[in-house]
Amino acid sequence: MRRVLFTVACVCACWATVPVARAAETGPTLGEQIAQLEKQVQALQDKRRALLQSEIDAYLRDSFPARSAEGGGDWRDRTTLRGRMTIIFQATVDYCDENEHQVNGDVDLDFDFTLSERLSVFVHLTANTEGGFPPLGDGIRTASGLTDGIGVNGMKPTDPGSVTVYEAGISWTVGVGDTDVHVQLGSIDPRTRTGQNAYADDENTQFLNNLFDDSPSVLWLSDNTGRTVLGIHAWASFGAEKNVTLSGGWFNSPGQFFNNGQFYVQLHWSRQVSGRAMNFRLFGWIDEFFEDATGDGSAGGGVSWDWRLSEKVGVFVRLTGSGGDANPVEFDASLGAALFGMLSSRPDDVIGVAIGFISLQDGTSFGTFPEDVEIHFELYYKAMLEGGKLQVTPHVMFVTDPGGGTGVMDALWIVGLRLFVPF
Repeated sequence: MRRVLFTVACVCACWATVPVARAAETGPTLGEQIAQLEKQVQALQDKRRALLQSEIDAYLRDSFPARSAEGGGDWRDRTTLRGRMTIIFQATVDYCDENEHQVNGDVDLDFDFTLSERLSVFVHLTANTEGGFPPLGDGIRTASGLTDGIGVNGMKPTDPGSVTVYEAGISWTVGVGDTDVHVQLGSIDPRTRTGQNAYADDENTQFLNNLFDDSPSVLWLSDNTGRTVLGIHAWASFGAEKNVTLSGGWFNSPGQFFNNGQFYVQLHWSRQVSGRAMNFRLFGWIDEFFEDATGDGSAGGGVSWDWRLSEKVGVFVRLTGSGGDANPVEFDASLGAALFGMLSSRPDDVIGVAIGFISLQDGTSFGTFPEDVEIHFELYYKAMLEGGKLQVTPHVMFVTDPGGGTGVMDALWIVGLRLFVPF
């Protein structure tokens, strides 16, 4: 009997192990097999993308040789792409019965490509919204134009979603002995190439009022973008330290390039004083573009000086004067300072303060102004957030006798907020 029971137990034990062995023979479950197949598909897709990218790189290298005749680098190393977004809100304070306000902004994309050691092309694109305060009438007009009266950086508004070419052209460098002569040709902005200043030259990050940004004594030419114009600009640096630069430019409308236009010349001297950068610019211009419309051309000149006095303080002065009846502004002057890291807890923040005046002509083709002087003041605080990736700048402006007293207000107060995002 014991043998019978033992035999039965052995048979049952062997039978019980059969499903386990069969399960072991069947391998991974269906879910595990699907997971393995998904991994294989992903690996194949990654390999396909890598092969496709290598083919694209090979095509681009064939189309744009990796090394130029002068020994340039890979095409990707010779391409520079920069962008920025600026949004500005401004509102008048106690302006007549109803305050005015305006929001404008733009997005810029700058593309520069080096074709060779001496030749490069540049294309700067912009898309912007509605402009600033109206440039004419209702008492808001000032001789400085405040923020151009149209948009950020003086750009005319574009339709929502549309993109405008702000600048486009070629840059060429020619070696003359130990000196390199640089030439730019295309649709370019003369304001960024004449009368510059280290602390008052960019309304995206510095002062907004045009008196401190671009001299109103100059009748700057512009095309349909509101800022740029067809021109040729050349400059050369001299001296062992290349601290003396002579530049000049000719600007005019397309189709009239060789007719009456505007000619600019500038001498820029820079050096270290007490270990800090100092810049002095002497500039002048001859303007025959408006002669047909007004019967009189104009000419003028100015100086722009800036110096980093200390680690925390930079100062600037700009003086400009013009002659002729084409422009109601005959003289403007401004001075100011940039204060860096005045709060120990905010070492990257900047405070800007500036004051200036504009002298207006009497008896010009624009009529007689009740007051011949406008006084301007601006104060801003630029908070650098996220390591400079976001710059928030509240500001306040004050103008006496806006429009030379032709407006309805004896004084104009404007407050605003600017957001700037470089990328």
